[in-house]
Amino acid sequence: MVPSFSSSAAAILLLFLILASSASATNFTCTWPTTCQSAIVYTPPAATTYIELLSSFETTTLRDLFDANGLPPSTPSHTAIPTNATVIVPFRCSCVAGANRPESQPFHIIQINDNMSYIAAQFDDFVTYQEIAAASNISNPDFLEVGQELWIPLPCSCDQVEGNNVTHFAYKVRAADNVSKIAARFGVKESTLLKINGITDPKNLTQGQILDVPVPDYIVTTKPYH
Repeated sequence: MVPSFSSSAAAILLLFLILASSASATNFTCTWPTTCQSAIVYTPPAATTYIELLSSFETTTLRDLFDANGLPPSTPSHTAIPTNATVIVPFRCSCVAGANRPESQPFHIIQINDNMSYIAAQFDDFVTYQEIAAASNISNPDFLEVGQELWIPLPCSCDQVEGNNVTHFAYKVRAADNVSKIAARFGVKESTLLKINGITDPKNLTQGQILDVPVPDYIVTTKPYH
């Protein structure tokens, strides 16, 4: 059994995570029981490759991963993804009984010295430690067992938006972002982006905030988001 931190360090971490819990993607809803295509706009914490990224998420195929990022199927699997690059990670979303999560849910196997903050960071903090703990039936997030599997409930949705079929992208707000810039990048109306995320004032956008970006399906099939 591997405790993740000393008691004092764990307390500090817990306080930090509680304060950061506003990054939780609670704006993703599932009204109808169905499955659909979804995606996250992911920034890896360190340089990696497409095959390593595929192994980390296990939610898609290499071909679909290349296609989502505007790369031909012949792209070498070990093509580098540099630090601070953004990558579209597509996956199938399942909406059942109001709950939304990937059909093939990624997981993380606990290693020595792992802690919940580190694990969440490996998935770009698209999920909080509370969400990982709940999905994995972990009663004490500060006490992890080496070899244990933690399920990662990535945010997704299959709901229509304004009567249209869309692909819901989970997007993490960056330092230089604003509503206009994000809307233009994905071909989404600013008013739609604000409404679906419950934002009344565009100036209230904060770094690290997780947004639901509902991209019209006809745009998804023609445009990589780089």
